[in-house]
Amino acid sequence: FDSMVVPTKNGINAPSSPREIMCLSLIEPHVKDKVSSEELDMILTQYVDTLSQRMKYHIGYPLNLYYEHHATLAPLLQFHLNNFGDPFTQHPTDFHSKDFEVAVLDWFAQLWEIEKDEYWGYITSGGTEGNLHGVLVG
Repeated sequence: FDSMVVPTKNGINAPSSPREIMCLSLIEPHVKDKVSSEELDMILTQYVDTLSQRMKYHIGYPLNLYYEHHATLAPLLQFHLNNFGDPFTQHPTDFHSKDFEVAVLDWFAQLWEIEKDEYWGYITSGGTEGNLHGVLVG
């Protein structure tokens, strides 16, 4: 990558053309004299403000942006969990969230009145993976 793209404040509510974006040079983390922490804070704050404004006009597809659990879930972002494989079998590592995955599957099974041993599934990372898995098993 040669540059990082951040929308300008004027382009928050309007479609932005490629000419209306601010380009920043990417630098190695060890080169501290190129961008001060104050400048980086300003850039990130402006980017968060831009996204916050755009979220007001987001219709919820392909994902829902309106939920209030950010602060509660934020500590989990420090972990790279890996839920590969069958959620109902022993996992080769202990760094996963399969207990929650199975709880969600159980919830849907109860909602649809499916007996405990009559369903199988897993939680995908998004719609594309879900569609691909549906094509595979279909």
